[in-house]
Amino acid sequence: MSLLRHVALNQTVILSDLTKIDDRLRRRMISLGFYEGCSVRVKRRAIFSGPLTIEQVDHQQIIAIRRSDAEKIGVIVP
Repeated sequence: MSLLRHVALNQTVILSDLTKIDDRLRRRMISLGFYEGCSVRVKRRAIFSGPLTIEQVDHQQIIAIRRSDAEKIGVIVP
């Protein structure tokens, strides 16, 4: 298992662990379609430790999350 923060740009991965992030963020991500088992890809990385823009592959939903939160999200690289 790897972390979302370390995924290369435009590489498709599967979310595997959302339990280590804040509960409010986890519920918000699930309501937007980012749940454990879905495919996501990192679209952009802001400079100077800014947020990551991630896209849910199936529904093409795009959100930005802090890098500190991306450090806590586990992913599986297929």
